[in-house]
Amino acid sequence: MEETLAAVLSYLPPPPISPTTSFSSSAASSDDDDRISCLPDLLLRNIISRLPTKDAARTTAFSSRWRSLWASTPLHLDDAGMTPAAVTSALNSHPGPVASARLSSEHLASTEPDVLDSWFASLASKSIEVLVVVNGSWSEECEWRPPPGLLGCAALRRLWLGLCQFPDTSGLAPAFVNLQELGIVHCPAQDRELHAMLPRCPDLESLAIVLTQDYPRYVHIWSGSLQSVVVWRSMVREVHLDDAPNLERLLLEPIDGASTHVKIINAPRLKVFGYFDVGLHQLKIGPTVIKDGIGMKVKPNAMVRTLRTLALKVQFGVQEQVKLVPLLLKCFPCLETLYIKSSPSESPSNVDVDFWEQVGHTECVTSHIKKFVFQDARGEDTELAFVKFIMERAQMLEEMRVLVDDGCSRDVVLSRLSSEGCVSADASVVVEKQDVSHSWSFQRASDMSRGDPFGC
Repeated sequence: MEETLAAVLSYLPPPPISPTTSFSSSAASSDDDDRISCLPDLLLRNIISRLPTKDAARTTAFSSRWRSLWASTPLHLDDAGMTPAAVTSALNSHPGPVASARLSSEHLASTEPDVLDSWFASLASKSIEVLVVVNGSWSEECEWRPPPGLLGCAALRRLWLGLCQFPDTSGLAPAFVNLQELGIVHCPAQDRELHAMLPRCPDLESLAIVLTQDYPRYVHIWSGSLQSVVVWRSMVREVHLDDAPNLERLLLEPIDGASTHVKIINAPRLKVFGYFDVGLHQLKIGPTVIKDGIGMKVKPNAMVRTLRTLALKVQFGVQEQVKLVPLLLKCFPCLETLYIKSSPSESPSNVDVDFWEQVGHTECVTSHIKKFVFQDARGEDTELAFVKFIMERAQMLEEMRVLVDDGCSRDVVLSRLSSEGCVSADASVVVEKQDVSHSWSFQRASDMSRGDPFGC
């Protein structure tokens, strides 16, 4: 249970204040030694804002001046180390606004419903902007759900929920008219509950679904504001971009054995997509299911010309997966950056190493790809045959990196590739050991400031 809690907390936004920060009452206990109180109000408010809630509230005991400073400093509420009574007292004594609140203590699920209702009513009235709610006493049997008052926090810009049931939207429609970021981590969300919330968030830009198991099963995006969707190690059956005119990123981190059907219907600004696991996921663009078939050709209505960055996971020892790769590349004809993560095959390879020599014209490879990164290379013939395919045809290639797995010799891969020339004379080719410190992570995937979330 502790491991699960620690894992969930690692995906959530960190506390705004370090729990090790403290403030000694002796700092203002004596006129002779009290130099802090001589500081300007603006600086003192800055100090108070950096203290844990329980210590910030204690400053009111110093003097009437400190009481007014506490009251005029936006509250960053964190219930770590606080009793429910102390949380109630802090909310009652502070007039607001509340800049952020983090409710994650082990007392949360056992606190009286009336008390919890009063907390969320107070947060709503004091214009809470950032809210993290985590059931710190989580167990497999616990089905604690935040009270309906959470849905009334209209000023929220960021909302993260962990280890609890998703709020019940059947009785009270959410009023999240300012919400820009929504994250649910190990938090069962019925399909109807999630889909009832998304259309009522007109400013929502980022949606993250992390470590979910049974629910949600279907994530259908009907949103004019969403820019990024991250589905991370979750057993989601479908992700459909039904009407997402501003969506730029669809980022996936698959979980073993969990097949996800991705359908792109209307996403005219989609630029970044991956990691798409060729062996697990299914892709449908418009009316066309992208699958290996005799003589299958990718029609224009099954192409996404806006996509610039694609990341695939492929088992190069499995013929069915290798044959899908050129079809996928043809779906994204204007691709500029391609990441390939090679996964080991459980059975012996059944792939003809001459397959790539028979692949016809691929527009993105010939005319657009500038950056190519091949990860977890083990030096297998089928892997290097694909790398050779890119080197020989990518006329616009500027940078190629082959990252070698620990079990493979870098020198062997380098020697086998050095005899192959790049069709692009200006291409930089680097073969190096995989650096695990730069591995793909949720933090990178969810950072919208990164132009390339897959890059080191």
